[in-house]
Amino acid sequence: MSHSSHIYELAKKYAPIMHFHPKEGEFCCFPSDAEETYAMFHESWELFVEDRSPKELHPSTPCYYEFWENQGLTQIRYWFWYRYNDFPGAPLSLGKHVGDWENVEVRLYGSTKPEDAIWVLSNHHEARLASLSKTLKGFVREDSILDNKQINVWSALGTHANYPSPLSKPRCYARFFCDKIADGGPFWNTQKNLKQLDQTNFSTFEGRWGDKKAPRGPANEYNNRWRNAPNLQPI
Repeated sequence: MSHSSHIYELAKKYAPIMHFHPKEGEFCCFPSDAEETYAMFHESWELFVEDRSPKELHPSTPCYYEFWENQGLTQIRYWFWYRYNDFPGAPLSLGKHVGDWENVEVRLYGSTKPEDAIWVLSNHHEARLASLSKTLKGFVREDSILDNKQINVWSALGTHANYPSPLSKPRCYARFFCDKIADGGPFWNTQKNLKQLDQTNFSTFEGRWGDKKAPRGPANEYNNRWRNAPNLQPI
């Protein structure tokens, strides 16, 4: 098996299963095709305005992945693109902006077994950590809920911040405005539509995906290899 085939098979085995809030389609939007957005707007991002679509989850939506391997550590990061971000009930347009990149990363330390894995999930400007037993300094560990090697992840309503459980403590602003996480909505097995990031039309684009409030994409240095968590040995 070639190295690229090995990585693809590993990425497939560990691809997350994403669970969405039952009201996501009513409130905002599900993941969509980032290559389509990039092709339409990368030469004129000012034309990319509020777009709360799609309203239904399409299982064929691509999930992009990138990877690193060295010194006994394998990292695979899975990326999802949303056309809009909104924080339910927040004042002063807090959390409203075009474009939203989110990711789930698995770190495999010394083996490809779930027992040696740590997952770090993008969550606003920080990350949540989940595992079967290991953790990293500075993080509060939560239990990974697995289907074989696939972690289940719950996406918050509108903000699409990622949580390892529908019972996770949500991120709050000013104590009153909190992420809404709930079970019972549609789910997306990203395993079925993986695409390697360096094979996309936006693989080298380092700018913002929209106006000055829009997010920086996977190729931007802001989202470097250690964006979710520093390079630390697990404990």
